[in-house]
Amino acid sequence: MKIALLAPFGLKTKGTVVARMLPIATALTERGHHVRLIVPPWDDPPASPTLTARRSMLEKIDAVEVLTLPLSPPPLVTSLPLRMIGEAQKFRPEVIHVFKPTAYSGLAALGLALRQKKFVLDTDDWEGAGGYNDVNPYSPEQRLLFGWQEHDLPRRASGVTVASRTLQSLVWSMGVKPERVLYLPNGVSRQKYADWSGPPAEASAIAHRARLGLTDKIVLLAYTRFAEFEPKRLLQIFQNILARLPYEKAEQTRLLVVGSGFHQEEVAFQLQARELGMTDKVIMAGQTDWNELPGCLRCADVALYPFDDTLINRARSSAKLLELLVAECAVVTEAVGENREYIQDNVGGRLIKPGDDQAFAQAAVELILAEPHTRLEMGRAGAQHLWQNYEWSRLVGPLADFYKANLVGV
Repeated sequence: MKIALLAPFGLKTKGTVVARMLPIATALTERGHHVRLIVPPWDDPPASPTLTARRSMLEKIDAVEVLTLPLSPPPLVTSLPLRMIGEAQKFRPEVIHVFKPTAYSGLAALGLALRQKKFVLDTDDWEGAGGYNDVNPYSPEQRLLFGWQEHDLPRRASGVTVASRTLQSLVWSMGVKPERVLYLPNGVSRQKYADWSGPPAEASAIAHRARLGLTDKIVLLAYTRFAEFEPKRLLQIFQNILARLPYEKAEQTRLLVVGSGFHQEEVAFQLQARELGMTDKVIMAGQTDWNELPGCLRCADVALYPFDDTLINRARSSAKLLELLVAECAVVTEAVGENREYIQDNVGGRLIKPGDDQAFAQAAVELILAEPHTRLEMGRAGAQHLWQNYEWSRLVGPLADFYKANLVGV
């Protein structure tokens, strides 16, 4: 099949395109399909062919054709969705798959619907009431638009792919028939994570521990953008863990924080750590280069992944959790949303009742005090579960069948 995937934003700076669209496209290409990504880089102008050019730029990434649109002529709110539709139709695909019902890609989906063109719609998070509309600095007009798009466009689509069981239920509640909805969680690919296990990754972890002064320490690792939980909560959990450990173990224990917030939440986190007298216990690694990330994550004796029970988190399919599991970390997290799919208790980590910080801390303590081989086996079992059930090459099989069942040409 010829398949056009319409992106919501640029390829370089946002998670959905890199963590979801491109792996789907790559896996479909490996199955013999001809796939083209159509990318509007409104949030990443340097990726545009030029700011004034009127021609698109076609390149290949992992054998997938990627067509990047120019950011002219204005106004983008009308010209960009129309150009997305035009480029998709010039490709003459049998399938058009639009990613995200909101913003520019959502406007392109609306344009397709008004032209009575069939398309599949993908949703991987929740923008409406209780979702990102409540936390992001959108204007009132944007909130109205995104909320309307999120509820209207799934009903107009020929089929809807969803990244979580929560989104599946939400789309069903909009009146979309179950046979028109495909559960398609985020997955992993061998090519992307080729260097994340085995001796090279283990050697990298040893080097990272030495560089960070953690060679003889017990390392609790938090891999985060500070969007999954209230930042101070992580410090409270860490304090609780230290209080439950024997004195000698507590003295050896450090919290390594990898990542930074969308709005500099890490700065407030550092100040809170200082106020609690924990500056020497908390190591801030910040954003880490991709090549360095597996070694950094594998520094962990135990990974802490607090996950507040919110609609945003229930609707998500967390790429960061997947990466912790690929790195064979033993993870303590909460039984919220897709976490319950990716982790089985004692396979990959420990699942805790949402909001129970005492149980969270106790689970971490039990893993710290366990034999190292117990944590190692738990982490390896989690990675194996992931590769057996969530490899993209496996996940796109049902997707190709779903296209055929819901679309006969566009």
